[in-house]
Amino acid sequence: WESIFPNEQLTEQKSALFVKKLLAVAISNITYLRAIFPEHAFGDKCLEDLNLKILRDESSCPGACQVIKWVKGCFDALEKKY
Repeated sequence: WESIFPNEQLTEQKSALFVKKLLAVAISNITYLRAIFPEHAFGDKCLEDLNLKILRDESSCPGACQVIKWVKGCFDALEKKY
């Protein structure tokens, strides 16, 4: 768990990386649990004994690709400190 989500963020860069990972996991799992996109739009990621569904960038689902673009836009805003 701590390899993906460390307990402590000692630098601004590590803190931003933590927020990016958390945002990606949250958006992916909300869209999966609400069945917003088909199953093939997600990939599996195992975090210790927790199985997560993560949106795939190379998905053939245009809606999923659009959400990924929006999330990447959020990442860009975080990096620019907006």
